[in-house]
Amino acid sequence: MNLHKKRLLRTAQSEQYALFDLDRVDENLNPVSIGKLDLHFTSDGTYGTLLLWKEIVAPLDDRRREMLIDSLLAELSTTMGIHPEYALEVFTPELAEYELYSNMEESGEETAGEMADEPD
Repeated sequence: MNLHKKRLLRTAQSEQYALFDLDRVDENLNPVSIGKLDLHFTSDGTYGTLLLWKEIVAPLDDRRREMLIDSLLAELSTTMGIHPEYALEVFTPELAEYELYSNMEESGEETAGEMADEPD
């Protein structure tokens, strides 16, 4: 898996990422969405929620899934200089069940299944 993170949101104490596998493409030749990550930073550690689409992680055994999560969080804590201790809730819903509720105007931003060409 060639993991790509696209930052969707950044505040002083949090970040949100869409996650993609650059080794896999969908019918439109876009990288396949593997999930989303929300992180919240405190002086005690990093807290967050990770959604990994069930159909993507189902073939992974527990060890490979843990390695994916550990490498993702290690990369973020190293590059961002955040507290290395974390608590992360992991959910594996089906992508078809994912819904986004918003009252914000559409601004051409991507959904969970799309990726822009702009870098992180």
